[in-house]
Amino acid sequence: MTAPLNRAAEWVSPEHQPLVLGGLVLLSLTVFLAAAWPKYKVLRLAAADTTRFGDPLKRLAHVWRIVFAQTKLLKRPGPGWMHALIFWGFCILLLRAAQFFAIGFFPGLPFRALGGFWQAYLFIKDIFVLLVTGAVLYAFYRRLAARPPRLTLSAEGLLILALILIIMMTDALFEAAFFELYPAAASPWSPVGYFTARAVFDHCPVAAVQAWHNFAYWGHIVAILVFIDLLPRSKHFHIVTSFANVYYANISGHAEPPERLDFEDESQETFGVTRIEEFSWKSLLDLHTCTECGRCDQVCPALNSGKPLSPKEFTVALRGHLNAATPALLGGGATTDRPALAGDSIADETVWSCTTCGACEEECPLEIQYVNKMIDLRRGLVMMESRFPHELNRAFKSLETNGNPWGFGRDSRADWAAELGVPLWDKNRPTEYLYFVGCNGSFDNRGKQVAAAVVRLLQAAGVDFSILGKAEGCTGDPARRAGNEYLFDMLAAQNAETFRANGVTKVVTHCPHCFNSLKNEYPAFGARLDVFHHSELLGRLVADGKLAPGGAAAQGNVVYHDSCYLGRHNKLYDAPRSVIAAGGQAAREPENSRERGTCCGAGGARFLLEENTGTKMSHNRIDELMQTNPDTIAVSCPFCVLMLEDAVKSKNLSVKVKDIAELLSQGKTTD
Repeated sequence: MTAPLNRAAEWVSPEHQPLVLGGLVLLSLTVFLAAAWPKYKVLRLAAADTTRFGDPLKRLAHVWRIVFAQTKLLKRPGPGWMHALIFWGFCILLLRAAQFFAIGFFPGLPFRALGGFWQAYLFIKDIFVLLVTGAVLYAFYRRLAARPPRLTLSAEGLLILALILIIMMTDALFEAAFFELYPAAASPWSPVGYFTARAVFDHCPVAAVQAWHNFAYWGHIVAILVFIDLLPRSKHFHIVTSFANVYYANISGHAEPPERLDFEDESQETFGVTRIEEFSWKSLLDLHTCTECGRCDQVCPALNSGKPLSPKEFTVALRGHLNAATPALLGGGATTDRPALAGDSIADETVWSCTTCGACEEECPLEIQYVNKMIDLRRGLVMMESRFPHELNRAFKSLETNGNPWGFGRDSRADWAAELGVPLWDKNRPTEYLYFVGCNGSFDNRGKQVAAAVVRLLQAAGVDFSILGKAEGCTGDPARRAGNEYLFDMLAAQNAETFRANGVTKVVTHCPHCFNSLKNEYPAFGARLDVFHHSELLGRLVADGKLAPGGAAAQGNVVYHDSCYLGRHNKLYDAPRSVIAAGGQAAREPENSRERGTCCGAGGARFLLEENTGTKMSHNRIDELMQTNPDTIAVSCPFCVLMLEDAVKSKNLSVKVKDIAELLSQGKTTD
C-alpha cells in the first residue's frame, strides 16, 4: 500500500476535510475572542503606564530568563521541573500542532519528505511527549493525592491537565497507526510511534487501525481547540499573557517605586485606587497572569503569622472583581452596581496586613507585582475615604509638624550627636558625604546607639562627613507605605530642596528605608544623589585598610538577618556579609535568607501599628534565626533591630541583636 503522505484518514473525505477543519477553527476562534476581547478592551481603558516601553533588548533577555529558561520556577525543583517540562514540551510541539492543521488543510503536504531535519525533530518531539506525559501524571498526583495546601484544586485545572494528556496520547496513537498502515514509513527515529505500533496495533485489522488513525487525528485537533477556548475563561489565560507580563515587568534591578501623583493637576478627581479601572493596565495584566500556584503564599510573613492576607487570594479577588465589573466598564451596565473594591472585594484588614516586604514578588514565577497595588489601595483609603488604622493619626500629624512619626520635637533631632563631635553640614564648606541619620537613629534610644557606632567608624577611618541636624526631615517612607501620598510628597519635596540648596551630592545612611527612598524615589523630585548604605561604605573602608577587621569574632556564632528593603528591594546581599566576614568568620545563614529572607514585620509602616492578629512576625523570624544556634544576630536595619530585640525579650532569649556597624566598631582602626 502506498502511503498518502500526512493525510488524515477517511472519516472526512479529502475534499471536505479543509472545510470541516476550517469550520472548527473558525468556531474555536470565535469562542476564544468572545472571552478574550473584552479583557483586552478593559486593559485599554485602564490607567496609563508609559514607563514600560524602553530597553527592548533588556526586556527580551528578561523574557528569555524568566519564561524560557524558567529560572524562578526551578528554584523549587519538584513542581518547577514539572511546569518547565510541560512548557518546554509545548514549545517543541508547536511545530507538531502546525503539522496536524496543515494535514487537514493541505492533505498532500510532504512533511516526511523533509529528510534529516524532520527525522531529528520527530525524535526530539517524541522525547518531549514522554516527558510531558510524565509531568502531567505527576501534576495529577500532586493535586489529587499529595495536595499541598498552597494549591487550589479546581475542576478547570484537572480538565486542562486531561486535555494535555489527550494531546500527548493522540499524538502517539496517530503516529503509531500511521506506521502500522504504512510500514515503509515506520522509523525508529519516532520511537514512541514506532514502539506503540508494535505493542498496540500489530494484530489489529486494518479497518480498526484506520479508525484509530482517524480518531487520533480529530481527537488531537479537538483537544487543542477546546484547550485554547478554555484559556481566557480560566487561570490558564497566563499561557497567553505571561510573555507580555514578563516583558513589561520591572527590570530596573531594584523595587519599582510607586508612581508619583500630580497634586497640581486640577483635573484629577481621585487619588489612589478606589475603582478597579484606576489600576494601571500592567496591574490588570498581572491579574490575568496569576496561575494560583500559591508560591507567594508560602513566603508571605503576614499569612504565615496568621494575618488575613494571602497574596494569591488577594490577586484572585481582584481578578474576580475585574471580571464582574467588565460589562459595566464596557458600557453594558451601571458602574454604581458593583461592590466597593476595598472594603467589599478586599477587606481593609487585608490591605493593612502587608509589610511591603516584596517576598511575594520575588517568588512569583511570572513577575506579578503586589506591593504597589497594596499602596494604591491604601492611598485610596487614606486620601479619598480617610479610612485607616487609628494608630496612624498621630504618626501622620507628627510627620507633618515635626518631621518624624513619633512626636519628638524637630529641634532635638541632632541631640544624639552632641558629644560625638559630628559637624553640621556647611554649604560653603561641604563635606564629601552627608550622613543621613533618619528618624530612628535620631530619636529612638536603641537607634541612637547604631548611629553613634556608624559615626565612630567614619571618624576613625577619616571619612569627611557631616549631618544636617534639625534641617533633616523624615524621607516620608512610612507616609508613602501607609498610603498618605500627599504627606510623602510634601516631606520628599522639602528634603529634595534642602539637598539642592546645600549642594548635597553623596549620601550615606544606615537605614535601608531611607536608602531606598533617597536612591530610588527622590529622583522624581529632582534629587539625583549618589546614595550608599553604610554596609557598602564600611566594607570599602575595610578593604582599603582604613578600618581594621574585628568585632564579629568576639560575638560567638553570628547569624545574619537580611533586611527586606536592603535585600529584595535593592539587591544588596553581599556588602553586609563582607563586613561581618571581615571580623574573622562568615555569618551563618538561616534557612530563609538573601532573596528569601523572612520579614521582621516592620516594613510598610507596620512598625507604627499594633499586631493584634495571629502571632508576631518578628517572633516567627526569631524562631527561624535561632535554628542556627547563634550568639549574636547581625542586622543592617534599625527597624529590624527594634523588632528582633522585642522578640528576643518576649521569648526570654539570651542572644544579642546588633547592627553590623556595632560589630565592626568593636574592632580597632588602623594607623
